[in-house]
Amino acid sequence: MRLEKGEVYMATHEAILEEIDSERYLSLKIEKTDLKVPLTKDEPNEIKEVFNKLIIHLKKGPLKFTMTEEEDGDLIYQVAKEYITQLNAELKEVYQELEEYQLLEKK
Repeated sequence: MRLEKGEVYMATHEAILEEIDSERYLSLKIEKTDLKVPLTKDEPNEIKEVFNKLIIHLKKGPLKFTMTEEEDGDLIYQVAKEYITQLNAELKEVYQELEEYQLLEKK
């Protein structure tokens, strides 16, 4: 969706912390998709798969993630918040590159 002056509407999605079998994940919710980034174990292939899926979603339009603020968040929460900040910056940059190279899906 285009806004005035050529700006593009940026969809905002939820990111939440989840614990599964004593491991902590950052769960990125996009439409009916739930992408899980492992935070407490080293799984580079899982992270690569999440990023590939994010790029597919970026081709449809820009997006960003937000997390609910927690006053007493633990260290993993603080790491997740910083991860979201960095991820949003990267998503914005990748979207601009997709746009520059005309790799976005036509609407």
